[in-house]
Amino acid sequence: MNHTQSEFHILLIEDSRADAKIIARALRDRHVEHRLTVIADGRLALDYLMTLRDENKETDLEPDLILLDLNLPGINGCQVLRRIKEDPYLRSIPVVVLTTSIREEDIVQTYRAGANTYISKPSEYPKYCELVSTLKIYWGDTALRVPKPSRRNPQLPASGEHVIEEARFASPEV
Repeated sequence: MNHTQSEFHILLIEDSRADAKIIARALRDRHVEHRLTVIADGRLALDYLMTLRDENKETDLEPDLILLDLNLPGINGCQVLRRIKEDPYLRSIPVVVLTTSIREEDIVQTYRAGANTYISKPSEYPKYCELVSTLKIYWGDTALRVPKPSRRNPQLPASGEHVIEEARFASPEV
């Protein structure tokens, strides 16, 4: 299936059908042009993501953003996150942890594993609408991301294999 380039592809890794429906409804109600792929299991999500590494796969199957719940059956969300961020091909896909947990240890653990953002699931529908709009504006329209075809380019250095010069700025004296 061929999808348009303007579609914002979200991979939602979420085992709650109710939460997945709320996110889908919020995206529709906010008129966010998107394509939503929902996978309810950590192992199946990893299987899906690992198939994207195949050079013969169409790049339109690659998500622009991953929304990841932590409380998944089988392989939990933090394990899924670690596998994504350890993979040289997948690590550039932004991962937003969207979960009910507000435990400090979960927050620390997921950021250490490479999460781009950690968000507690809203308790009210209007907050979900605000959330999906904000995610689309930031990750879809504002943030510069690695182009999908470049992820497959073996000539590009992997994370940590190059040095970026550090710029130091002095504050003007008053």
